[in-house]
Amino acid sequence: MPPLSSLIRCPAKPLISLVGAGGKTTTMYTLAAEFAAQGKRVVTTTTTNIYIPRPDETDTLVVAEETPTMLKMVKAAWGRHRRVTVAGKVIGSGKLSGVQLEQPYELLQKGGADVVIVEADGARHSKIKAPAEYEPVMPVQTNVALIVMSAEAINQPLSAEIAHRPERIAALLGIKQGDVLTAALIARLMAHELGGLKNIPVQAAVYLLLTGVVGSKLTVVAELVSLVEGMGRLTGVCGSAQPGEWFVQGL
Repeated sequence: MPPLSSLIRCPAKPLISLVGAGGKTTTMYTLAAEFAAQGKRVVTTTTTNIYIPRPDETDTLVVAEETPTMLKMVKAAWGRHRRVTVAGKVIGSGKLSGVQLEQPYELLQKGGADVVIVEADGARHSKIKAPAEYEPVMPVQTNVALIVMSAEAINQPLSAEIAHRPERIAALLGIKQGDVLTAALIARLMAHELGGLKNIPVQAAVYLLLTGVVGSKLTVVAELVSLVEGMGRLTGVCGSAQPGEWFVQGL
């Protein structure tokens, strides 16, 4: 199967932001590895919090709060590495706090990066989510936005077991917790200006990434794709049965 980097249309200097649930972090590091294999220098970072990356997820970690220090450290890292993860500071429990909102663009313009990939919200390992009032924390210069969700959420009752902020999902869709998240309801959530599309800049190409697209989910995923195709803003839909293996679903 083709890599995700070949399925999304990127400008010459991509600033890619990921939102949603169901595999953002894995997708970020997998995408970074794909770009690095093409000879590009890739920064992975977050504007919220992430766990300290494993050695297979990045080549090196830069931790700095001040922009000049951050840029100096990142530029020095390119001498030996293609994948650099950048964070503001170590906050304990194996976690890192993110960079300031303007810093991803600074890294792209002044830090020697060819690609910057930003995890722009959190989901606590859930399958689907709706953003809080303060989310996502997305750079305004984002030119590619990836909305991630797990196909495992389709046709499941809305609850905290599968959803991050289920109360927000219920409020946006006018349903109750416990109601079944049909393909039609999820399509509305993904296309909602306060849901999947929240804070995505108008210039950004927008892709819906569906993880967990296994045999038992193919029919309902096809239904979801047919519904979101008529809702505008989306550039494309890609599906994945397992990390790193993607295929075009629609648009």
